[in-house]
Amino acid sequence: MTFSIAELFEQHSTDKFDLHERHLNNQMVRMLKTIGYDRHYQRAVGQYLYDQAGTEYLDLLSGFGVFAIGRNHPT
Repeated sequence: MTFSIAELFEQHSTDKFDLHERHLNNQMVRMLKTIGYDRHYQRAVGQYLYDQAGTEYLDLLSGFGVFAIGRNHPT
């Protein structure tokens, strides 16, 4: 049996806000829901996030993660 992180993410995609709220930062989840950013993003390119319907969002919240580790690094 092989392990696939992509499959694991897919299996838990509907649970991600509950898991984050329970195990990490419940206030962050409350804030995301309040401002309407509790979407299921499928991909990111540059400063934009895209949801399942292909709607484009300007990422103004998570810059600290992008600057720390990058997004879609080729390696």
